[in-house]
Amino acid sequence: MSTTTSPLPELAVDPRKWYRHLNGYHWYVLAMCALGWLFDCADQQIFTASRANALRDLMPGTTAEQQGNVSALVTMLFMVGWATGGLVFGTIGDKWGRAKTMALTVFLYAAFTGLSALAHSWQMFTLARFATGFGVGGEFAAGASLVTDVMPPKARGPALTMLQASSALGNILAAFMLGLTSKHFDTHLAWRYLYLIGALPAVLAVGVMSWMKEPEKWVKARADARVSGELKKFGSLPDLFAHPRWRRNALVGLALAVSGVIGLWGIGFYSPELIDATFPQMSVETGQKLTPLIANLNTPAAPAQIAALDGASTQALRDLLSRVAQHGQTFTGDLTSAHVTESQHQRMTALFAKRMTPSERDGLKSHALMLQQVGAFFGMLCAGIMAIRIGRRVTFALSFAAAWAAIVIVFLNFQHRSQIWTLYPFLGFCTLLPFGAYAIYFPEIFPTRLRSTGTGFCYNVGRYIAAFGPPMLMALRNQLSGRFETPAFRVAAVLVSSIFAIGIIAAFLGPETKGQPLPED
Repeated sequence: MSTTTSPLPELAVDPRKWYRHLNGYHWYVLAMCALGWLFDCADQQIFTASRANALRDLMPGTTAEQQGNVSALVTMLFMVGWATGGLVFGTIGDKWGRAKTMALTVFLYAAFTGLSALAHSWQMFTLARFATGFGVGGEFAAGASLVTDVMPPKARGPALTMLQASSALGNILAAFMLGLTSKHFDTHLAWRYLYLIGALPAVLAVGVMSWMKEPEKWVKARADARVSGELKKFGSLPDLFAHPRWRRNALVGLALAVSGVIGLWGIGFYSPELIDATFPQMSVETGQKLTPLIANLNTPAAPAQIAALDGASTQALRDLLSRVAQHGQTFTGDLTSAHVTESQHQRMTALFAKRMTPSERDGLKSHALMLQQVGAFFGMLCAGIMAIRIGRRVTFALSFAAAWAAIVIVFLNFQHRSQIWTLYPFLGFCTLLPFGAYAIYFPEIFPTRLRSTGTGFCYNVGRYIAAFGPPMLMALRNQLSGRFETPAFRVAAVLVSSIFAIGIIAAFLGPETKGQPLPED
């Protein structure tokens, strides 16, 4: 099977028809790398969509706030594992080979996703997600570098755009699986089956290892380095910072990645929790039991009605009370003496009217996430087209500005279930715009010997910093709780979204790579 990277004379092909530059092997490489990234992102979205349900099941008897705090911790450690895997496997991709590294990372994230389904405590779940992060983080650097090295120059930008856009298809697949499992299994089993299904991509690793060849560009560079005695420079992190040019590019790429990843993982991918914050969860029976109590909460009859509630109804009442609590006000222990102001009672009544059963809310999340990822798919395609036509730097600046605006608009205005049809695609489109440009830009600012290392550094080391995004969001939520009538979770999201300002500034500090050949020493 040929690995030739220029099947047609480039000047004889209309540059707008980039696909005519590709032969069969090019398509195979693009398909395998896209599938690896697709399932990688499906794994991420499975976690995003199910972490609330998993922790609710693994932390019985705890409040929604306690579960939210643990959710932020699990997400942070998942991202730390992601960053570590990206750093480690980024260097391995340059030293050992892109194809072999990609196969190993796909197998890792699939295997530990399957183990996540077997967790019986939140600690075990956290460890499984941390280990999954190693494979998730390493896959993108290897896959993006492989596509960059194999594709003909005129097809490189569009091919990398398609590679990144495949992530949205993976996220849509995960949202579909969430709806499917929640429909056919009870809430205690649905999230476990979701993770078991997520383990299936392990078979992809076999295909990658069996048929994929290492890029000729990488093989030749390795051979030349072996002759010159500079093989040790392949995949060398210290060498990434030894040269002023590559050091500057690495720091600019890091700033771009931190801004986008915090914005997405610290806020944008908390869109399922936005649904949780808007629509209280309870069964039909619990809703019926609480209806007369909610209407007469501050009357003399209320304490007796509260005392007669069963465990599920008491927990649902406690959740409603905590949602309208003033700053410093808690509702723990016996609720029979609970008293709320008239304003709190009105807000509580409005919340109660929006209640949903677990299956209804999971169904709404499934539809919302699919719509968000449809928007993300077109957002990443749009960013790729913009990067190719108007340049990488302007594309980044516009993308971060749009993401910032989307967070403010969506998190302050989402109130009704019908709004998922407009606000969620808008959120997905804007918050994933920067990621469409990452796939093109990061591999273009490093030489062959450091391409996977540099891409892994920018995309994944930034996650060490970005990992503090979810705890930051929850810490702000806790500090702001009860200070405004607008829920603290929404206010905190808007404040954290200011991180996009860093991306706008960094966009103009790096090199413009539009129309430029891949750099070498």
